[in-house]
Amino acid sequence: MILDLLLGYLIGSILGGTLWKYVSRTDLAQVGSGNIGARNAHRAGGLPAFLFVYLFDATKTILALQLTDAFYPVALAVLIGHLFPLFHPRRGGKGYAVFSGIVFAITPWAYLAGLGILGLSYLVTKDSVKAGLIPVVLLPLLPVYFDAGPINILCTVAVSLLVLWAHDALHKPVIT
Repeated sequence: MILDLLLGYLIGSILGGTLWKYVSRTDLAQVGSGNIGARNAHRAGGLPAFLFVYLFDATKTILALQLTDAFYPVALAVLIGHLFPLFHPRRGGKGYAVFSGIVFAITPWAYLAGLGILGLSYLVTKDSVKAGLIPVVLLPLLPVYFDAGPINILCTVAVSLLVLWAHDALHKPVIT
């Protein structure tokens, strides 16, 4: 399992936003918010940049989780690699695309339900960041539903808390 966790961390450290720099010659760390995640990619390069970064980061997560039997601990390792990457000198993304990949890897139905929750949340909040964090808070319900055990539930709670932390949602109110 240690090797799986290390591999998960290393895979998480490969960031779509860093690769986008080589595809487009746009360094996301130097534009917009300076974050190299999908949201800033959208600001800097529109829908093509968003899709490249988001799909790369979600897909790397899904692939890493397909390679292991320690699903939930490796999901946490991929997220930690994404937030605190070995290969990026500053910092990583905020983890939402990795979160999406984790949910999709658990079950595509949960991913689709999450998109529905995201859409409804956006209608209520009128804020894409706040709306996106609502499905993040609900993530620990999936291993409970699938009776995945306490360690796996703790891993998803840690994933949720790290994504909320990365979005500063633990430091300021999410719903105003």
